[in-house]
Amino acid sequence: MSVPELELTRVEVGPQLRLARLWWGLGWGMVLFILAGTLSPDRYVTDLHIWDKAEHALAFCGLTFWFGGLLSRGRYPVIAFVMLLLGGGIELAQGAMNWGRDEDVLDFLADSVGISVALG
Repeated sequence: MSVPELELTRVEVGPQLRLARLWWGLGWGMVLFILAGTLSPDRYVTDLHIWDKAEHALAFCGLTFWFGGLLSRGRYPVIAFVMLLLGGGIELAQGAMNWGRDEDVLDFLADSVGISVALG
């Protein structure tokens, strides 16, 4: 009996990008920037003078749109799930810290709206 050759195929996760590591690195840099801005003590964060919920929606719309461009359309549910985990985790962390930040369900709802707009 002969052993059939195993054929290894590459799974497509998204479009073939030039400078893919740069795009992924910039995306994770944005995640770190948002984490620093949302988890830093209130006195260290610049007030943008925009409605807080709009800031949340815009931030998560931008992040989701960015990562949506790096992965295939079939991965959109995974992106949405990870972004929801990120938004929920931020709100839970803000509630656990005593740094002038508040846990707010409406912030999480605004995050969800931004995610939906980006993937819609």
